[in-house]
Amino acid sequence: MRRALWTVCGALLLAMLVGCSHKEQTTTEQSGNTATSEATATAEQAATSAPGGKQDVAFTFNDVAVTTSGAPVLRLGFDLKNNGQDPLLCEEGDFSLQLSDGSSKDPDSGAENSCDPDTIDPGSSAKVTMFFDLPNGYSGPVTLVMSENGAVVGRGTTQVQ
Repeated sequence: MRRALWTVCGALLLAMLVGCSHKEQTTTEQSGNTATSEATATAEQAATSAPGGKQDVAFTFNDVAVTTSGAPVLRLGFDLKNNGQDPLLCEEGDFSLQLSDGSSKDPDSGAENSCDPDTIDPGSSAKVTMFFDLPNGYSGPVTLVMSENGAVVGRGTTQVQ
């Protein structure tokens, strides 16, 4: 119950921030009968757990793809840099995805979500791939949120087309 309340509060805060933030340009490529729609985002995106706080985690999105056959599944590939003072444990349950309508999605637990390495020392980076189920026909901004011990340590936004 408490986690759901924090998720709702986070989603509302995120919706307000996304509505007022600059949205980065992305591109879409589709060829023939391929089964994915590709979009890329290269700028580092970061957020803090509180306004005016330090940046703990920065995301650099390098693979944003949505399946176009069957149920839509978003694949987010990104580099995660630990700018904090403490090591971070990178686990599937630490991530959520916020959509433009304010809804929140957890990673698809049946997918091959990965963090390499799974412990990220201060100043180090990890290669991460997370999969999220999307509503049919969704396009627009998505905001990836990482939380540790109940506090948001990172937030990054990219476009899905």
